[in-house]
Amino acid sequence: MRIKAVIVSIITLLIIWPLFAFSDQGNENISFVITESKTTIEKVENIDYTTRKVTLKDEAGKVRIVRVGSDIQNLNKLKIGDEVTIETLQTVSGEVKPGPGDPLNVSKEGQTAPLPGEKPSGIRTIEGTLRTKIESIDYDKRTITFKGRNGTLTTYRIGPEAKRFNEVQRGDMLWVEYSQTIKMTVK
Repeated sequence: MRIKAVIVSIITLLIIWPLFAFSDQGNENISFVITESKTTIEKVENIDYTTRKVTLKDEAGKVRIVRVGSDIQNLNKLKIGDEVTIETLQTVSGEVKPGPGDPLNVSKEGQTAPLPGEKPSGIRTIEGTLRTKIESIDYDKRTITFKGRNGTLTTYRIGPEAKRFNEVQRGDMLWVEYSQTIKMTVK
């Protein structure tokens, strides 16, 4: 019950917090906050208990395969046809600092697991700090591309509210604080 109250509080905060909040005061560095909230309901299409891979199909017909970690002990309770609700809340705050810098990637993860006998469910949180070089910029589309926390290229769209976006240069350092919470329930 306490977890639901925390999630409701987070969702409420995300609703009242603007999608993009930007700072532009004098000579301060360009900074931004991106907050995203997404809920999907997906149906279990297939389960491979040996490899712990579950095939899910969303309401639009998109199919994806997810690997269920060994820490989820109740995979045998999951059945074909079950509905999986996945709620994702993500906040990314970034600041562009001109010139080169040293990369950094520090994160922590935590998650809950269901009680014995319950269907698989849980909440996973990831929080961290990332300092990375801006690899490319598309000024027309207002996007920046950089290496994310797993080393893969990630692209973010920066809204029109960001002043001085035209001053961002390839090679500038992007300092990011991020948090992501994923809640999964099975019905």
